[in-house]
Amino acid sequence: MYTKRCLFCDAIVPVKAGPAQEERFIGCDCAPGAEYSLAEGTYDRLGMLSYPRQRELFPLASAYIREMADCGKEIRLDLEQVEMLPASPQVPATVEAKADRLLAFLRRNSESPGDPVVIHRLSRSYNLTYSQNLQEMVYVIEMLREQELIERTGSTFSLTEGGWSRAELAVSGRTAKTCALVFADKGGELPEWAGHVLPLLQQCGYIPRILTRDEEDGRSLLEQAAAADLLLADLTGNPPEAYLATGSAAASGVPVIWTVQDGGADSLPHLEGLIPIVWSRPEELSAILLQRLGSGLQLRKTG
Repeated sequence: MYTKRCLFCDAIVPVKAGPAQEERFIGCDCAPGAEYSLAEGTYDRLGMLSYPRQRELFPLASAYIREMADCGKEIRLDLEQVEMLPASPQVPATVEAKADRLLAFLRRNSESPGDPVVIHRLSRSYNLTYSQNLQEMVYVIEMLREQELIERTGSTFSLTEGGWSRAELAVSGRTAKTCALVFADKGGELPEWAGHVLPLLQQCGYIPRILTRDEEDGRSLLEQAAAADLLLADLTGNPPEAYLATGSAAASGVPVIWTVQDGGADSLPHLEGLIPIVWSRPEELSAILLQRLGSGLQLRKTG
């Protein structure tokens, strides 16, 4: 046995020779408490890649090894496998998909919502989210905290009830659906029903996304509505964005649920098919939506 630098995480770790001249790296940041193998000659060939190519491939390889090791799988890589990682369906391409990887990790290492999971060497663990650096992982963590899917104290994490439900989807390989929400803008403040409805949507397998005029990726409000799996439009206050989003969703066949607070229904325009859920208290709205979404009832597509 000898020591060698892991190409993917830069840790100096013990290495032992395996069958067919492969090298087995033991206990690096890619595989804490485990090991992975590189086929004969792979280490040197990877080291000869250009620096930009290494920057593209090595964080993905580290993340792939970490995920497979956490799932208890044997890991053996060669040059071709590493070079194919950017195009692999195994590698998450969006922030939401990367967030699902962290949720899945927490689910695999806990027994129930609220169970604490300590991530040792957190600053060296951004491979848990297939992130290129720690800054990106911190962004993912904060996003999950704001969505009330996880709780964090230092290096200790736990899943909330909503996070557990979404993690179940991630672990099983199923894809969570996106529910786009649009409502009257009150200076950037969430409406009073948000604290009841957002966790409910998560429990029903939806990722809630509040529609904005322009997303960071450049998508317009109409494009966001058309790309969703479900649109929840609260018509209280007659927000024009809700009608614009509904039209875009209808054109794309996205199911729409309209809601309006009691007293506001009389001011709504008379449009064919516009039959909103009328609610008076957030708890009431949450119960109605749970019956609609949790019953397995097929939502009617608009248009």
